[in-house]
Amino acid sequence: MARKIGIFDTEQQAITAIEQLEQAGFVKGELQVLAKDIEHSRRIEAESDVHVDELRQLEDTPDRHGLGSLGMAPAAGFAGAGINAVYGVAGYGAAPYAAAGFPFAAAVLLNEDEHSNTLQALGLDDEEAQLCSQALRSGSLIVIVETDESKTLFDKDGGPDLSRLGTAEAVFRTCNASAIADGD
Repeated sequence: MARKIGIFDTEQQAITAIEQLEQAGFVKGELQVLAKDIEHSRRIEAESDVHVDELRQLEDTPDRHGLGSLGMAPAAGFAGAGINAVYGVAGYGAAPYAAAGFPFAAAVLLNEDEHSNTLQALGLDDEEAQLCSQALRSGSLIVIVETDESKTLFDKDGGPDLSRLGTAEAVFRTCNASAIADGD
């Protein structure tokens, strides 16, 4: 799975990006939106009909195995099978993420970056998690597009990027993303 990450400073920019991505043929299962908390997600959910994962809610939700919020970090996944198979997450909605539970607890206890482990539980690598964590702390919103398309099928000696992720990047640029990152 490959992904493109767009960071937006305003709710309106994120909403416009989501609308344009949907017009370009992306479906809800290929989109994930992250916000710091409910105050940053309410308008997006109301105007775009796309679920927004609030990091504070994910981090504060206790697990179902009696370990408390430090024992497990819930995760919401893409509809993509690759993420589901690796992280044990089914589609949209919250599900317990057992494998990251103990590193998540260590991060909280050792006062590491407050969101990085939760973002990694959502499938982001270290660099992506750090970038997104910094953006979320500043109140930015994150729109992630993930596809199973291989970008290399479209690469031609420095030619234009004709992949779906290239389309997503064009949408992010058009909607004034403050940062755009490639993902694995």
